[in-house]
Amino acid sequence: MKPFLLSLALCLGAIHCSVAQTADTAKNGKENIVHPYFIITAGTTINAYFRDKPLSIETISDFNQYVQANVKSLKDSWVVVSGKPKIGTFDEVLKTLSHYRIKHVTTNIIKD
Repeated sequence: MKPFLLSLALCLGAIHCSVAQTADTAKNGKENIVHPYFIITAGTTINAYFRDKPLSIETISDFNQYVQANVKSLKDSWVVVSGKPKIGTFDEVLKTLSHYRIKHVTTNIIKD
């Protein structure tokens, strides 16, 4: 009976150690993806660049129409908005981007 219990304990211990290890769930595949940038300077007029090309957007209504027409390509892009809060079109640009749920928005507040 003693050898049977000893072999049973060894087998259960080996099974317990082998089941305890799990695979690594870290996802490193998306770190090296090049993202398109949407750069916006919001003042009295709007200057915008998407994928290093200037856009002919100067008013907030033109900006709203552009974002509405290109919302699918803008969702995965990285957006940088620079300007002064409560002066010009800065607040309306941020409101439009949040309305269409653009994810990666950073603001650059200009001092002076």
